[in-house]
Amino acid sequence: MRNRAPLLAFLSCLLGAAFLVLSLGCSGPKQGGRAPAESELFSLMSAGRAAFRQGSVEQAATLYRRALMRARAMDNALAIGDAAYNLAACRVSQGKYEEARALLAEAKEEISSIHGNLADILLVEAKVARLQGKPDEALALAEQVLSHRGSHPTDRHRLQVHVLRGLISYDYGDMGHAESELKQATAYAKGVSSPALRAEVSGLAGRIYLLQEQPGKAAKEFDHQANLLKQAALYREMVTALRSAGEAYMSSGSGKLAADRFYRAARSTFALGDREEAVNLGIMAISAAKGAADEKALVRARTLLGEIEAAKDSE
Repeated sequence: MRNRAPLLAFLSCLLGAAFLVLSLGCSGPKQGGRAPAESELFSLMSAGRAAFRQGSVEQAATLYRRALMRARAMDNALAIGDAAYNLAACRVSQGKYEEARALLAEAKEEISSIHGNLADILLVEAKVARLQGKPDEALALAEQVLSHRGSHPTDRHRLQVHVLRGLISYDYGDMGHAESELKQATAYAKGVSSPALRAEVSGLAGRIYLLQEQPGKAAKEFDHQANLLKQAALYREMVTALRSAGEAYMSSGSGKLAADRFYRAARSTFALGDREEAVNLGIMAISAAKGAADEKALVRARTLLGEIEAAKDSE
């Protein structure tokens, strides 16, 4: 199997997008307003989603955990499923895959008890199985998204199933199957408005171009992916796409473009609070700028690193 490290980071970003887009949703307000317990639950879930979008995974996890305990106290199956599902997103981002799977199992049981749609949960279970290095299990779960009697998939689910299958084919270096899955995912993307989900298609296309040893085309797909993620306000995921674009541009010999993508990724990462990764990306930007003899890019990358160091010293 191919080296999985960059793919794991890529799939983590997709999971982040999926949880935000595919949230099961809390039950709506009752006529005349919410009861106090419902109001607290709604506030916790809303705050958790806001924290997750801002990249504050620890804070989001705390809020979703509190929401889950409140939902359990209320014996509200839909609310339990929603909170467990979203808390699982945080655990995935933290690399706690077994805990995420346990939370998804709880969500599945609760949503099944009220005959709800299991498509979202099965889909994320499949993605986590791949993160765990279990491609056969991931494929079986992906098939359940389409065939399980409790699953009622829409085009956005089918799109993601084909992307997942394509990524697994990519893992094995099977370009033929990867291209076939990309073709089907692209067809479904035409009817999906979500930029986060369309970004998944561009990400897969970029990796297939890498497999075909066409890094220039791959870089353009990663650029498109980054723009779509920016539209979706998924900024940490956008950073991952920018880095992928930078690496592809480097491989294609476009050092100036690579320096720009690494710099932008570093700047966003620093603003999101991850100084260590921002420094790494800044160093990559400097290296690319030197290779391209781009003095302007070199100056701005060094300026950014200086700002990062100054922030560290001021603490």
